Amino acid sequence: MNITSKDFKGSKVIFIKSSKFQNQDKMNLDSLPLVSFVIPTLNSEDTLEKCLKSIVRQDYPKKEIIIIDGGSTDDTVNIAKKYGAKIYHYKGLLGDARNFGIKKSSGELIALWDSDVYIPHKEWLLKGVKLLCEYPTASTLWVLTAPPPDATALTKAYNWFSWSVMIYLAKMEIGFWGGGISIFRKKSIEEVGGITTGIDTGEDYDLARKLAMKGYYIVFFNDPVYHDTHRSIAEFIRKDLRRAKNFKSYDLSNLTGIPIRIFLVISLIIGLVFSLKYLFKRKKTFYGIVPIFLFFRLVSYAISYLFR
Repeated sequence: MNITSKDFKGSKVIFIKSSKFQNQDKMNLDSLPLVSFVIPTLNSEDTLEKCLKSIVRQDYPKKEIIIIDGGSTDDTVNIAKKYGAKIYHYKGLLGDARNFGIKKSSGELIALWDSDVYIPHKEWLLKGVKLLCEYPTASTLWVLTAPPPDATALTKAYNWFSWSVMIYLAKMEIGFWGGGISIFRKKSIEEVGGITTGIDTGEDYDLARKLAMKGYYIVFFNDPVYHDTHRSIAEFIRKDLRRAKNFKSYDLSNLTGIPIRIFLVISLIIGLVFSLKYLFKRKKTFYGIVPIFLFFRLVSYAISYLFR
């Protein structure tokens, strides 16, 4: 029988209290696994140096950086060389580029990373790896992302809206999670055959879906890294149209494990009711921008599904 994501309720996510991080026992540094950061790039000079610098400065003895460059014409490759990255050139879809990077990596753990993500403090990687090692039945350390301290209101609005929807659904065990900025056990990725060939945006959901179908747990790590993305409405629209196009190709509900009706209802509740409630209660301007994101997202997905 062919099994699809429709046969599964969703990922099993383990949510850890913050006090758990503070009480971790010391771990023999020699026994730590090698972590390979796999980072696709394409004209990423604006953010890549901050990203790589934050990885190199980690108090973690075993790490490597794998850059999969899609043909950059700016200073991306030179920046990668500066930080000792292993550089490979590959032009293709995002999911295929990540698969290529995984195959080139040597680590027992794979950090599937983006070039606009950076780590705020030097103990972060050690703390995260130690936490994942405590859960041998988990395939993934699902990492919380946050806006940088100097982020625009747009970035803050997008981040709050996206994570509010994801956490709400994850706690209900609806959807496949842990595929974005996350650290994986390489053997788990290999067991499920990696990311399905030919997927662009949405490749993270594909991997999370396959891992969930194998029964793996996800550990949520709420010590955030900074994600410097969605700085403007134009960038948001461009990326959401790309997502919508790919979700159309692979069936949104099947790829994400989220029935479209539930996704829309939760998005509307959080994007309208809670955002406006917090706007008046917490007096943060970015909450007022959230309904704008919601509007453009609904338009993007409507266009995608109306013009199948």
